[in-house]
Amino acid sequence: MTPLHALRLNARRFPRKPAMVFEGGVMDYSALFARVERMMSAFAGLGLACGDKVAILALNHPDFVAAYFALTGIGAIPAPVNYRIAEDDMAQVVQASDARVLLLGAGFEDKAARLGALVRDIVLIGGARAEAAPGALGLDELLRRADDAPPAGLEGSTVMLHTSGTTGLPKGALRSRFGFEERALEQGFCADDRMLCALPICLSAGCVYTLLPLYLGATVYLMDGFDPAEALQIIQRERVTATMLLPAMLQRMVEQADFREADTSSVRTLQSGGGELHGALKRALMEKFGDALSIYAASSEVGPYANLRGAELRAHLGGNCVGRVFFGVELKLLDDEGREVPTGEVGEIWARSESRYDEYYKDAELTASTRRGDYLSVGDLGRFDADGLLYFAGRKRDIIKSGGINIYAPEIEEAIQTHPAVREVSCIGLPDRQWTELVCAVVVPRPGSRVDAEDILAHAAQRLASYKKPRRVVFVEEFPRNLTGRVLKNALIEMVQQKIAAEEMET
Repeated sequence: MTPLHALRLNARRFPRKPAMVFEGGVMDYSALFARVERMMSAFAGLGLACGDKVAILALNHPDFVAAYFALTGIGAIPAPVNYRIAEDDMAQVVQASDARVLLLGAGFEDKAARLGALVRDIVLIGGARAEAAPGALGLDELLRRADDAPPAGLEGSTVMLHTSGTTGLPKGALRSRFGFEERALEQGFCADDRMLCALPICLSAGCVYTLLPLYLGATVYLMDGFDPAEALQIIQRERVTATMLLPAMLQRMVEQADFREADTSSVRTLQSGGGELHGALKRALMEKFGDALSIYAASSEVGPYANLRGAELRAHLGGNCVGRVFFGVELKLLDDEGREVPTGEVGEIWARSESRYDEYYKDAELTASTRRGDYLSVGDLGRFDADGLLYFAGRKRDIIKSGGINIYAPEIEEAIQTHPAVREVSCIGLPDRQWTELVCAVVVPRPGSRVDAEDILAHAAQRLASYKKPRRVVFVEEFPRNLTGRVLKNALIEMVQQKIAAEEMET
């Protein structure tokens, strides 16, 4: 069932039920579907046809959500752009997607001149100001001029979602499957939910976990950006039952002064993913939310492939267990020759699921390199224990090769994270003549704490084999991250090397 088909059915089932609540305004399912149909007519009137790409640069807004339904409803392909990347990168993404039209939201009007040269038309959505983007078309005017009857028979579901870009320019991945039913069954979402949606819709997780509740007939409380204090207020005021938040968001929420006193008893599903939750954060969340918390492992190309929850989550608050294989997913751990590895050994994770992407846009070689038949590479390494639980061993490209031995950064990070003065830690490999790479622990100290490299090294030595111990410790104020909160390892390595070079020059 396509997203538009589900929305059509929900408009009949729950015509007066709130579909989206945004900045105090409420749009019920009947009104949302009527707006989507009008937008379908307006977009068709612009000459958009089946298969045409439409770039979207905007913060979260009901117009953004409606555009997903409307564009796929006429067979066009939404291609959202990460609003946090540099303008040059935005231009490359828009150009690489072959977008014919750009939907531009409020706050990005200054990008109209640069990006407008790459598309045929710009349409302003979500309160964008026409006077700040001369020559752009206004959505409201297009809706007024649109035909009454929307085009029929063109309905699709394909979107172009870009990878997170942790190691380079984001890559456009075409996806026509979302695995909504599997996610609902595995993660516990349903039509009765009042779901807080704060993830950027321009990203894969934000797109899926905003469309999912509308697919099910639930109510979405949409935020244009995440603010931990506001999120806690919405949860309490609206008695929110479900949400999906990234680890960096949850860390900010836990650090709120009123977090412990906040009434979050209505939340029965708190899903997190997009990065690793360290033990201290897991414990704080379990203390507050109990078994409502579950943590999934996923990739942009495959979707979720494992989930940790309930008693198994309580038993694995430390370490790198990511739970059991996600409902409906088939998963293999393979060595470099494509053979399945024995239980307990580390292998590359390959998965087949109903959430997997179709292909990288106009890159058949890259598409082929990530496939073995119907199985897709997740890009992660893992191992199974005898009980069928999966343990994350790191990103394949993040293996630290020191002295001929593969060292997995998450194991070292988990050990160092237990130091009371450590707020965050990320381990990287630095070039070394003797060892090829040496392990460097990059540490963000807790505010007000006193800690030095010797403290960290001594702490690690008590918990790790000698060959896994960091050879160097570097302290920084914060990590470079992408919009999902993932640490940008290439940028971190560059930052650390510059810091080391500057310190050596001073001495």
